[in-house]
Amino acid sequence: MKNRLFLSLTALAISATAIAQQPEAGTISIIPKVGLNMSTLPDDIFVMDGTTNIPLEARYRTTFMGGVDVDYQFSPNFSATLGAYYAQHGCNYKSGMVQNNAASGTSTSGTGYSDLSTQLNYINIPLTLNAYIAPGLALKAGVQMGIALSGKLKYTTTEYTKNNEGEFAPTQPEETSLKLDNTMKSVCFSIPIGLSYEFANVIIDARYHFGLTPVQQIDGIKGPKNRVFSISAGYRFAL
Repeated sequence: MKNRLFLSLTALAISATAIAQQPEAGTISIIPKVGLNMSTLPDDIFVMDGTTNIPLEARYRTTFMGGVDVDYQFSPNFSATLGAYYAQHGCNYKSGMVQNNAASGTSTSGTGYSDLSTQLNYINIPLTLNAYIAPGLALKAGVQMGIALSGKLKYTTTEYTKNNEGEFAPTQPEETSLKLDNTMKSVCFSIPIGLSYEFANVIIDARYHFGLTPVQQIDGIKGPKNRVFSISAGYRFAL
């Protein structure tokens, strides 16, 4: 009984290893994929209007990505992949409040800021080298060009008054959306590194993208660079 169980487990392991094998050398594949990005602009801040000009630091936001890879397996352990994806980048900012004037009589007034986000849309074109270190498991590194499509800054402001007892009287929230197209650089570059695992033609891919060039060009201001963690799932169609 023990021998039969051992043989069954061995056969299962061999079968799984066979399914996880990378393509043979010379294979060209098309790999559609979809996934999620966690992006931020670590050098960016949002400065609230008012007497104190309090800056709000950037935080990660979760966004969508999707596209296709063309993969060429040029040796048993190495392949090269050229991709084209639609991707959303940018960041969120934490909410904040700023006092607009000094205390007057029994109340003060101010402005609350919420739902703040920078939303950037790109066509990303990554070129990666993939090194297989085990059946189906590959380390990845390369360079990526991002072609800017559009961008906007969104936030909601709420005017308020506060009495001496700490009670707030807010006004109707007002949404603001500002286009960033004129300040976005038309092309930016980053370095993606990560790993992928393939099983039965399904590929799970995780990468971190280090921005090399600023995403915005504003006179006198050093623009932020993208930082993006992405995870995606794709399916290999060998040609």
